[in-house]
Order: sequence, then C-alpha cells, then structure tokens
Amino acid sequence: MLLGACGSAIGPPAHAAPRIDYVDGAIEPILERGGTAVIEGFGFGAAQETGGVTFAGAGGGTIPAAVVGAGGWSDLAVRVTVPDGAVAGPLTLTTPAGLHLTATVHVIPRVSFVTDTLRWQPRAAFPSAPVGVGAAAAEIAAGDVVATTLYAAGGAELIGARLIPDSGVYVARALAGGAVADWVRQPDNPDPVRSRALPVPRAFAAAAVATRYNSHFTGSALYVIGGVDSAGRPQPSVFAADVTPDGVAARFAPIEPLPTPVAGATAVVRRGRIYVIGGTDSLGRPQRFVFVGRVAADGHIDGWYGQPLLPTPRAYGGGVVLDDRAITFGGVADSVPPGGGLDAATTRLASSDTAPVSLISGFFIGSWASGATLFPAPRSQFATLDLGDVVLLVGGMYGGAATNAAEAIAARVIGDSLGPFTGPVGAATIAGQGGGTLVGPAGVTWREADGARHALVIGGIDLSTGRRKSGVWGF
Repeated sequence: MLLGACGSAIGPPAHAAPRIDYVDGAIEPILERGGTAVIEGFGFGAAQETGGVTFAGAGGGTIPAAVVGAGGWSDLAVRVTVPDGAVAGPLTLTTPAGLHLTATVHVIPRVSFVTDTLRWQPRAAFPSAPVGVGAAAAEIAAGDVVATTLYAAGGAELIGARLIPDSGVYVARALAGGAVADWVRQPDNPDPVRSRALPVPRAFAAAAVATRYNSHFTGSALYVIGGVDSAGRPQPSVFAADVTPDGVAARFAPIEPLPTPVAGATAVVRRGRIYVIGGTDSLGRPQRFVFVGRVAADGHIDGWYGQPLLPTPRAYGGGVVLDDRAITFGGVADSVPPGGGLDAATTRLASSDTAPVSLISGFFIGSWASGATLFPAPRSQFATLDLGDVVLLVGGMYGGAATNAAEAIAARVIGDSLGPFTGPVGAATIAGQGGGTLVGPAGVTWREADGARHALVIGGIDLSTGRRKSGVWGF
C-alpha cells in the first residue's frame, strides 16, 4: 500500500550478494521482441567473458539474447536485445563466475503502426465535457495476457470566459480491439478519508501510473502532477492513490511535490522514471525546467531531480523519451492563460530540443541542444500519442487549425532519432465524424498481448464553436 509504506528497518546492512533488481526499470516488465532491455543489479562481473543472458523460448527451452554494444556488460547493468522467439517466463543472467540470476519478464510482439490504416472511431463518451484532463493507462500482465485499465483525473469546464477545474477521477477498462468500457466516476465524499476524488480541483496536470510492470513499485498507484487550481494558478503538488484494475482503492494524498509550480508540462513515464519537461509557472510564463522523479519501491517519488535546462522555454507541447535520448517539440513560447488559450496570435513553436539520457540511470548525461524543426507549422495544445515506432500528434492550435487542415500528423522513430512530422494522416478524421476541431485533448496509449497499439483522445475544446467536447475517440 502506498500510504502505509513509510516504515523502516534497523540493523546492519545485508551482505550484497549478486542479484537482479530490475529489468527495464521494473520488477516484472512487459518487453517487446526486438527491443532493448536493461538488466539492473549487482555482481554481474566487470566484463561479459563467458557470461550471457537467455529468455524462455516459444517452443520450450531458452533463447540467447545478444548483448548490445562494447559497453553493454558491466557489474551493475547489462543491456540486451530481446530475441524474436522469446516468450513470457524467466530471464536468466549467467555471470562469468557461473552464477545463474533470474527475473520474471513478459514478452509481446513488436508491431509497427501503419498510419495509412488510421481510422478514428467513437468510444464510450466521457461523463463530462472536459479540457485539460490528465490521462494514463496501466498495463497489467499475467503470462501472455495483458489487460489495461484507463484513468482520467481532473480537467476543467469552460464557464463563461473562465476554465473551472474539477476534482473528479474516472476509470474505464480497455477492451479487445481498442474498445473501452463505460467510464465510472470514483466516489466523491465529504469525508476525505472515504473520498476517491482528488482532494482539490486540478486541470492541465500530468497523470502517470506506476505498477510492478513499469516501475520499482510492488503495488499500483495513480499520480496527478502539477496543474492549475481553482484560481487558475499552477501548483507544484503531486497527489497519489493506490489503484486496482477496477478503480481507486484509497484516498489521494500529497506526496513529494515538484520543486516549482507547473502546468501544461510534457510528462513522460519511461523505465520507472517520470520526466516533467517545461510547462508554465504561476504567472503563465513558459519555463525551461526539466525534472526526473524515480518511483521508489514504496510508491513514493524518491526526489525530483533537476536536469539541464531547455534551451527554449516551452509549454503545452509534447515530447518522448527514447532509449538514449529525450526529445521535446512544439508548444507555446508566450505567456498564456491556463490551457494555452485560443488566441491565434500567440507565438507557437515548430522547433524541437534534444538531450542525451542514460539508459541505465534515467538521468540526463548532457545538455539540451536545439534540434530540427519537426513541424510543418508551429503547433501547441495537441495530444501526443507514442506508438512505439511512430509518434502521432492530434488536434491543437496551428496555422490551419480553423479549417482542420491537419488534424493528425505523424513522425517515424528510427533508433534514437525522431523524423519530421508530416500529414495529415488517417483515413477517417474526428472532425469529419462530428467530433469537432479539438484543442487541448488528452491522449493515452496502450498495448495488447498481440503487440497491437491502441490510443484514445479525450475531450478538448472545439475551435469552431468554442465549446467543450465530451467525445472520446480511439483506434
């Protein structure tokens, strides 16, 4: 339990025996065939020599995994490529001294996303019509099966000229083929101990889920990071609650806050770390700050560590963290109201910034540098959908937004590089089906056991009418 995990043990330190602690930053990770995985622990040996790594094989027995690069083996970490024939089961690392160290892993196919086949379909409507919702997905593995639960927290309703944040938290099960069950609002209760809503309203916050399958945490927790309060001012707060596949299991409580107030930041969860990039300060000014928080074994954040500053202040943009590199793109460069506003004169960005990241520690190992101009036109307030080998951007404010000229644009991921975004892509648009020209929708992605990628975009403001939308669209 997250809130009950604050005790400590007293006594002499245990002898450090060789062991595997985590694979890909998780206790029991979900890996993709052909992808890179990092094994963390102690006592692997300074060099590979006669050591090796094997996975369970599809026809029984084991399959060797290739160690990646000349520096891919050290005493504390080994970097391997997941072999094509691997299946769920034990991963075994054999040290040069002949010790056999094991961990449980789940393995699914790596399926390429084809943008030409993109067809948006309406999903179960959201119970309200929000903008600035924080959305996250929890993938839970059992053998060769992967089940997913979707969480949506906070958001705001446009009342008059003001965005009024909400404290609601909603949960829905992902179904086969990308369908979604009905969204269920978690109980609101005047007694804060019994309530399963946020303790205070938040909008334009980031949301993340930590489980044993993507982090060091043995349980499951939902985090709501930063965001604006009822007065429209960004806050540094981080709220967390234990969750199950069926809902929020305990009250939300404040945990380790960000070092500075943030709203409209890019947040990425990768290998047990939460990256918070950019965002606006309490006055709506875009910032250069970057923080990395590691999810600890008790579900708390073991500190928010300041990283090299962005070369360009940006907020309400997007970003991805690849194996060895972080990339952030788009967003606004001007001071803006909560949510980024609908003013076409606001200075928006088509540029990107990029920095090297350690695959093992998760921290940045070099400064950010200005990257390529990735967008065909400056763009902000879009949903970012990371689909593995493709990154898809949906909606937002850009030069042709009024006519929905490029509702979705896509870029190809090649190694640790991100190509230019092009489009429009897709055979059936959201706007063409009456879903509106969306600004500020939330986005979330997940995988099925067959490797298929699915995604949702939730809510947003229809630029053509200025009204909020309750639509949920997916593939």
